[in-house]
Amino acid sequence: MKPPDQVPEGLNQQEYQRLVALYTLMGRHSQATRALSFLSELRKAQSKTDKDEAEAGEIKGRQAGSEFASALMQMLKKMSKEQNDEEDALDANGQQAQESPANTEKSIEEDVESPECDDDEDPMQSMKEQLKSIGLSDDEAEEYLGKLKKALLEMTRPDPPPREVPQDLQAAEYWELALRYKQVGWTEQARDALCLAIEIDGDGPIGKKAQCFLRSKIPRHPVPLMAEQANIQGYNQMLADEDEAKRTFEKLVRQYPDFEWPYGNLGSLLIKKGELSRAEEVLRQAVVINPYYINAWLHLSRVYAIESRFSEADDCLERVVEIDPADPNWPGIRELVDQLKNDKFN
Repeated sequence: MKPPDQVPEGLNQQEYQRLVALYTLMGRHSQATRALSFLSELRKAQSKTDKDEAEAGEIKGRQAGSEFASALMQMLKKMSKEQNDEEDALDANGQQAQESPANTEKSIEEDVESPECDDDEDPMQSMKEQLKSIGLSDDEAEEYLGKLKKALLEMTRPDPPPREVPQDLQAAEYWELALRYKQVGWTEQARDALCLAIEIDGDGPIGKKAQCFLRSKIPRHPVPLMAEQANIQGYNQMLADEDEAKRTFEKLVRQYPDFEWPYGNLGSLLIKKGELSRAEEVLRQAVVINPYYINAWLHLSRVYAIESRFSEADDCLERVVEIDPADPNWPGIRELVDQLKNDKFN
């Protein structure tokens, strides 16, 4: 059951926690932030009430949870300015970097700054301490932050790759080049680079990675450059005018019925608007076009979780794991689905 458009007041902690999960799955990050704010206040009040009775370790645990909730709320605020569809976020950012490479560098510290940090405190160290406070080991926290830094640096890489795919490279070089082509939205060059990596490495580790990426992150059928550019335009419109973005994606679906990405974008937008039946229909069409299209399966799992169709949501997430267990997006959705499932049956 989809949540109300406005976050109600006067609910209990479990109800607000459920709303945070539902709003997040719908992509309604401003509502998720508000629900999380109510939840944080309730937790603080509960912590204060129990303070005299709790042991010191329990108090510390609650304080750590409050800090983590505050950090999560800050992340949700940042997310409210962006869409979280991986394909098109990368394409749009890449296109902008190509057109205006200046000012694309941004310090990692600034991008992940914690709201609880003092001016002269290292925000990355603060985030590490928060991760450790919720149960991660020192090594696990270091690994998480290392991956985060690498991902952010890759997203802000200013130099575009060569227009023509070079010859006589090694498989690993073609793999890295394909990722850069994908980042700037040049999917056909990415396809060529991946095919060369597969040709060289076959069933080796790089060849297998390239095969997985080719079928799940690149359009199944070659598409004209103008279609890719229109898809990027639609993504940019999502930030300012969702109705116009919807019209753009609907037009793309009509003009290029074998191009799965506009279906994925349109489905994600329909979820945010609460048009879940239509979103399911569109996303089902996307996975018919490309059964390995991970984002469509992820969006479908969001639809089913919101509607409490948990078995179907589980099936979609299992499909993602079969396609690419290393995909970074499914664990977060998995956690939200499990939370809603547990809330319903407890």
